[in-house]
Amino acid sequence: MTTCPHCRVGALHRKTITYANWHFGYFVAAPNTPVWQCDVCASCEIDAAALQRLLWLLGPTTPAGQAPAQRRQQSSGNEPQLDNFDPDRQTA
Repeated sequence: MTTCPHCRVGALHRKTITYANWHFGYFVAAPNTPVWQCDVCASCEIDAAALQRLLWLLGPTTPAGQAPAQRRQQSSGNEPQLDNFDPDRQTA
């Protein structure tokens, strides 16, 4: 067994948790994320392979001091507006 790097007393055991955090203004939740948890201090570390998969899904990180790239495009004015949307209206 691996000794906990934080308390140096407990042993790390594999378990799954729901990872939840904010990334660039979006709330991200990843259920069944494998972690290593200490049986004494309860410190958790995300499994290295799971962390790589999670980072791949979240996309590239933004260097400090730079704003993240816009993911939504500005409306060109030709798209229907959702607040005026009427599903019963016939379009020509």
